[in-house]
Amino acid sequence: MKLNPFVMMREEFDGTGIVFDPDRNKAISLNSTGVAVWKVLASGGTEADAIHAILAEFSDVTEAQAKQDVAKFFGVLREKGLLTDE
Repeated sequence: MKLNPFVMMREEFDGTGIVFDPDRNKAISLNSTGVAVWKVLASGGTEADAIHAILAEFSDVTEAQAKQDVAKFFGVLREKGLLTDE
């Protein structure tokens, strides 16, 4: 999996983030979980790596919930053209 190389994410002071897609001139906001997953992807990580990062960073999240949330987020990223399966 690879992030679209033209898309940029800026982390805000409160742990949230903003993703800008210059190809579509669109921006989306990320919560702190989305930012954590984005960082994993940006460093070349996998879906499994993202799940482990969520479990390590957020103590109140179960493994089942982390898997579900990461899968949903990956689906949204693919739908918006921000993530490819290459």
